[in-house]
Amino acid sequence: MARFLQNTFNGNLASELTHWLAQSANNTSAPYALLDMSMLNATAHHRFERAVGPSIELLAGTAYAAYGELGPRLFALSLADMAALERLISATDARPALSVLEIATHAGAPDLRALQWLADAQSADGTRLFCRYADTRILPNALKTLDPTQNAWLARTIRRWAWVDRDGSLQSINFTPVDSTAPPHDETRIHFDDAQFGTLMQAAEADTLFDILRDQSPEIIPTADPATLWHRLDALLGIARTYGIDDAPDQLQFITLAWSASERFHTLPALAATFNATRSGSKRFADAVTGWNDDIWNQIEALAEHSAKASASEHP
Repeated sequence: MARFLQNTFNGNLASELTHWLAQSANNTSAPYALLDMSMLNATAHHRFERAVGPSIELLAGTAYAAYGELGPRLFALSLADMAALERLISATDARPALSVLEIATHAGAPDLRALQWLADAQSADGTRLFCRYADTRILPNALKTLDPTQNAWLARTIRRWAWVDRDGSLQSINFTPVDSTAPPHDETRIHFDDAQFGTLMQAAEADTLFDILRDQSPEIIPTADPATLWHRLDALLGIARTYGIDDAPDQLQFITLAWSASERFHTLPALAATFNATRSGSKRFADAVTGWNDDIWNQIEALAEHSAKASASEHP
């Protein structure tokens, strides 16, 4: 079973990245591979340095420097060294750990200020946390969440950013520098408002629940490629939220029922009262489930049998 909800990389990824790297004509910036070392084995850092060259510890000198060997690292990329690029791709295949970005440089060294600013996040209530954007499950959502001022501040030093999406394809974004960019009120860390923070937390729910299910109930996880599983899981969580089910234990129970019985179990008319109660906030889903009678469970069991037969006919 896949460790991450991440497909294997497309077979032509190396050539696509090489083409992407070749698009730069800027002498004031340089391309770097950004790797989330926490997803790789303990010797990966040293193997990469032998194969690709010296790396830069992104969090060095920051509040998160203690991540050390497990923190994100930057490796300088040379367009001419296709072999080094292929080594990075091979080592990170099926792991959401690889992105490539073009960074402004000074005296041959990358300007890390914006990347370190983005890594050090603070919520509206003052809570500080490490924004793990080197994880490509998080990166696209983090970039989409930025407000115009934050996006412009990042664009001061980041020219382009490419990453491997969940389906194994290459995705990218270009940043347009704005000369008159006003600095955010805090140039050392990014501040997320409640809406931004909520969006990021919600985007991580599917991966978090998948990790729990993989450890506790792997037998109920459907057979599908990781990207498809993520879409199904994310869709089910979206449905659960419409019923007011938004805390992790209740979400886990909702998903467990969906994947052990049927993803359509929630459409049973007999459950209308349950979801009216959860939607209004008068009852938690777990508490409602304990009150289901035999008739409801029999209907869910019948739905599960129907789903199993339908699946068997589709995959004889």
